[in-house]
Amino acid sequence: MIRRAIQLALLLGAAVALGSCSGPVAGDLTVSLVTPNSDDGAVLLKVTASESKEVTSASAACSGCQIFMEKVSATELRAVITGNVVAGALARVSVSDTRSPSSYSVQIQQVASRSYQSRSISPYSATVQ
Repeated sequence: MIRRAIQLALLLGAAVALGSCSGPVAGDLTVSLVTPNSDDGAVLLKVTASESKEVTSASAACSGCQIFMEKVSATELRAVITGNVVAGALARVSVSDTRSPSSYSVQIQQVASRSYQSRSISPYSATVQ
């Protein structure tokens, strides 16, 4: 009886250990934009991953927007999103591990209005979620 209880406890422990050791899960994270303007027309982003992670591609998340991207390396991607750019979801970024969004960062490099006027990037911010 005690032997059976010990076997059951070992099996239960192994099952818990296997369940908690799951690895990275590839998928999409969302890049969200904070903007003080309502007439942005283009945003240039740089998305980077920590050393052990990868950024594989990107697609536009805003309605009617287009994206033009360049994969610089396994850990860096640059993208221009054009169209009626507004605050909120801007792009979907495909990554190697969605379980650790803090391993990815986004930097706004340039912004332009819909009338092609360059804007200061200081009031803008973006997050990866």
